[in-house]
Amino acid sequence: MTMIENSLRVKTLFLTWQSNSDRNQRYLVGMLKKVDNGFEFSYLVDTPDYIAACLQGFLGYPAFRLGTTVFSNDVMVTFMKRLPPRSRRDFKRYLTNHHLPENFEGSDFDLISHTGIQLPSDGFDLVPDLTEAHIPFDYLMEVAGTRYYITNEEIASIAIGSKVDFQCENDNEHDCNAVKLFVDGLPIGYVNKLICPAFRLLLSREIKCIVTKISGTEERPLIYVMFSVR
Repeated sequence: MTMIENSLRVKTLFLTWQSNSDRNQRYLVGMLKKVDNGFEFSYLVDTPDYIAACLQGFLGYPAFRLGTTVFSNDVMVTFMKRLPPRSRRDFKRYLTNHHLPENFEGSDFDLISHTGIQLPSDGFDLVPDLTEAHIPFDYLMEVAGTRYYITNEEIASIAIGSKVDFQCENDNEHDCNAVKLFVDGLPIGYVNKLICPAFRLLLSREIKCIVTKISGTEERPLIYVMFSVR
C-alpha cells in the first residue's frame, strides 16, 4: 500500500455539499480557516455555488445557522465529531484506510485535511485549499466523474500503482480549469473542480500521480489517486 509520506499543511478547508436527490453536483458553500486564536467557519453567501445550493435545498451545516456570521466557538470540535476519536482501538486502521501512517502525528486540522468528513448519511465534505500547501506534500483524492468515462471492465484492468497522466482542458465547456486524468491513454475522470486551479499552478513542479485505491459499486465505481508534489 502506498502511504502518505509528506503530510498536508494548509490553513483553509472548503466545505462542500451535495443534495441527496442529485449526487452529480457538489457545491462550495463554506470555509473553515485556521487563525491565530483558533478556528473560524463562515458560509460563502455571495457565491454562485452557495446560491445554487440553497435553491437545491441546502439548509446549512448542523450547529452553524445560515447567514453571514463568522463562527469561532467549538468549530473544530463540531467537525471532529464526524471522525472516530484517536482513543478508539481501530483508529490506526482508520488512518491506514486513508493511506496515512499509523504513527501520524499531525493536528486534528491536518487529519481532516487528508481525510475529509464524509459520512454516508449526508453530502458534506471538506476539501483543502492546495494553493496554501507547503511543498513537498502528498494528497489522496477521489477521481471525479469516473462512472461517466470508464466501464467496470476497463476499471478491472487498471492495476494499483499505475501511473496517472493529466491533461488540461482549457476549452472544456463546463470548466475552463478542468484537468482530465488518464491511465495508459484511458480516461478515468477528472481532478476535483475545487482543486483544479491549484493543481494547474502546481504543474510547474514535479508531480507524481498514481492509482492508489479502487472501490465503490458497479453503479458508482470509485478510483482514488495520490499525487505527490516535490
